[in-house]
Amino acid sequence: MNTANDWLGLVNLLGNVGFPVLLAGYLMLQFEKRIQSLESVIKDLRDELVDKEELEKKMEQYGQRLKEKEELKKSDVS
Repeated sequence: MNTANDWLGLVNLLGNVGFPVLLAGYLMLQFEKRIQSLESVIKDLRDELVDKEELEKKMEQYGQRLKEKEELKKSDVS
């Protein structure tokens, strides 16, 4: 009878502790997948922002060069 009580105690322990541990492990794995997905999206957005900033700098430099050329043409004509 002592072994039956031991088994019941073990089953009770697994029911009380095992299920929450199993559920927590499952949720951690699911959240890890979502976090990895979000991380890749954030990296992609960062890359796009860096590309956009570089393009804006190049456009600004090009605009300054055009202004300088126009000023040189005006000074040559005068």
